[in-house]
Amino acid sequence: MKHQAGILGYCEMPTPKKLIELQEIINEDLLKARLPEIRIDGFKLPDQALEITFERETVTGENRERLWEIINAHYRKLLRELELKE
Repeated sequence: MKHQAGILGYCEMPTPKKLIELQEIINEDLLKARLPEIRIDGFKLPDQALEITFERETVTGENRERLWEIINAHYRKLLRELELKE
């Protein structure tokens, strides 16, 4: 596998399968929660930070709370699966 130098000299590596699955699951839940204008657009290397795309410039109030509730629930579940959190 060939890696190319990316921004700031970091190698661009493929996103791990587990993170791709997490992205898909979160996006499904956002759609079910009637938040289709918000989606996870991937994980950015090197720290695998979430890239969140909004169709509108701001997300406020109830939508913002629901967005983070969904994302945090999935992260807590993943941390438990990895035995990093009880």
